Amino acid sequence: MPLPALFPIFTYVNLSNQMCLSSSGDFGVCLSSSAECRQRGGFSTTPCAAGYGACCIVRATCGMTVRENITYFVQMGYPRAYNGIGSCQVTLIKPNLNICQYRLDFDLFNTTGPESTNHLCNDDQFIVVGSSPIPTICGINTGNHMYINAGNGISNPITLSIVTSGSSFSRSWKIRISQIPCNAQYKADDNCLQYHTGVSGQMKSFNYGVTDGRQLSNQDYSICIRAERNFCSIQYTQCFDSAHLRNVSFTLTGDSRDVVPSMVGSNFCRSDFLVVPLASNIGRTTTEQSSTIDRICGGILAADVTRIPSTIRSNVRPFRLYFHTDSVEAPLDIGNRGFCINYVQQPCGNSFS
Repeated sequence: MPLPALFPIFTYVNLSNQMCLSSSGDFGVCLSSSAECRQRGGFSTTPCAAGYGACCIVRATCGMTVRENITYFVQMGYPRAYNGIGSCQVTLIKPNLNICQYRLDFDLFNTTGPESTNHLCNDDQFIVVGSSPIPTICGINTGNHMYINAGNGISNPITLSIVTSGSSFSRSWKIRISQIPCNAQYKADDNCLQYHTGVSGQMKSFNYGVTDGRQLSNQDYSICIRAERNFCSIQYTQCFDSAHLRNVSFTLTGDSRDVVPSMVGSNFCRSDFLVVPLASNIGRTTTEQSSTIDRICGGILAADVTRIPSTIRSNVRPFRLYFHTDSVEAPLDIGNRGFCINYVQQPCGNSFS
C-alpha cells in the first residue's frame, strides 16, 4: 500500500528572463511577478511561463537610460505622434561585461525623409554615438534593423538620438533594443550593420519604399547573411515591383525617370554602388568581365551592362555585401530609391551556368 504524500507536489518553472510575447504584440522578458516588472520600470498585462510569470514590457523615451534587455525606445507621448522640434535621446548602459552587441529593430520608424536634391537627412536624423561608425538615417524605416557594437568594458554608454526639425510632420517611432551576449550563437559577425539569418530572405536599403522613398546619401555599411550549414553559395534577385510600370526596386545611379541599365566595375560605379563579391549572372554566358564583378550600380541588378535584370550568384563566404553612397545626387542622379533584394542560399555541390 503506498504511503500518503507528506508534501505537496510543486512544479518547477525556470523563468530566467526568457523572451515573451504580450497580448499587445510587443516582446518582453518573463519575470517572476508584476512587482518585479514595476521595479525594473516596466508594466505587465500578460502572464508567461504557463502562468507562473509576468511578461514585462519596458519602454524608454527622451532623457532615459536603458539597462534592461528588450526595451522599446519611443517618442514622447507614445502612441500619439510627435510633431515637435528638438532632440530625443536615450542612453544604453550594459548590465554586465558579457554584452557585446545591441540589435535595434525598427518596429515603427516614421520620420521626415531626405531632401529631394541630394537626398541628405537635413531635417530629421537618427544618430548613434559611442559605437563603431553608424550612418545617419531618416525617413521611413519600419521593418528594418541595425546591429551596434557595444564596445569593451562596462562604462562606455551608447546614445540613440532622433533629432527633429523642419516642417510639420507626424513622427512616430518604436525601436526595440535587444542585448546580445558575447557568447550567443545569434551574435552578428564583426562590422555588420545588418545581419540576416535563414536560407532565404529579403534586404532593403534604409528609406526604401514600395511606392516612394529616396536613397539616402552618405551611407557606408556591410550587410551580412549567415551561411547556413551545407550551403556554399548565394543568389540575389531584385524584388518584384507591382507599384510601377517597370521594376524600379534597384535604382542606385542615373536618372531613374528613364530606364537606366545596370553598370558594373569601379570605372562606372564611383559614387553610389553595391559590392557583391565575385558576382556572376545565372543563365547567361560568363564573360571575362562578368566573372570578376564586385561593384554594381545603375538602375538594374545584374553582373554585366544590360537592361535585363538577372539573378546573380556569389560563391564568396562569408556572405557579405557592402553598400556605399556619396553626398551628391544632382544633377546626374535623379529619383533613385535604393534597393530591395531577395536572397536564396544554394546547397554545396549545386552548379549553375
